[in-house]
Order: sequence, then C-alpha cells, then structure tokens
Amino acid sequence: MIRVTGQDLTMRDGDTRADWSTQFARTVAEEIRSGVRSGALTWGEADQLLARLRVLVDQALDLTPQFG
Repeated sequence: MIRVTGQDLTMRDGDTRADWSTQFARTVAEEIRSGVRSGALTWGEADQLLARLRVLVDQALDLTPQFG
C-alpha cells in the first residue's frame, strides 16, 4: 500500500491498471507541487526528481530477467 498525505493508493480489485496509474501520477504531481509551494523544492529540483522517478519506475516495470 502506498499512502501519501492521507491518500490510500492501494490497487483494489475493481480498479483498472489505467485508473490506478492515473491516480498515482496525479498524487505524485500534487506532492511535488506541494513541495515547490512550501519551498522544500525548487522547480529545477522537482524536474530532476521526476526524471529520477521515471527511471525508477521504468526499471521496476522492466519485465526482462535481470539475473540468469
């Protein structure tokens, strides 16, 4: 389960992958905007964070075997 600012991002049986991923992306975007608004992040840092998160998600979703 992922819980961010009180939001439960658990994928439930009725959720489609598209619905869940859309909600996840919106939550991440809102958290990053909140970080910029509060002064915890600059827009440049937010861009770097998103770029690194993309790499992390791509690696997590890579279906090719990593170990032989």
